[in-house]
Amino acid sequence: MGKGVVGLKDKHVQRIMRSIRMGFYTLVILRLLDRYGPLYGYKILALMKKLSNQVLNPSESTIYETLKSLEKDKLVRSYWAESELGPPRKYYEITGKGRETLKILLEEVRKIIDVVDRIL
Repeated sequence: MGKGVVGLKDKHVQRIMRSIRMGFYTLVILRLLDRYGPLYGYKILALMKKLSNQVLNPSESTIYETLKSLEKDKLVRSYWAESELGPPRKYYEITGKGRETLKILLEEVRKIIDVVDRIL
């Protein structure tokens, strides 16, 4: 790349993209829990990848960090349950506060998408 040319590997572009993705990961996790009910972390990751055609492809640690943050904010709660396939799994479910937050986030994202479509 020539001097002054910006690409996906530039640090500032990566920082902005990470921030955008993290916001979407939060939104998508809340939406998946709202739509499918209680899920364990790896299932959330698998659904996110599948339903986004791999566009959203976070690491497992990113999913668990996001879930921990959501739980701290009381947007989700967790519990342990037996698994047919092995050891118990930690399941996450959306709370009432999480549903209210999701509703607000979805409204705001739809407004932003509308504005971006008009501008671009």
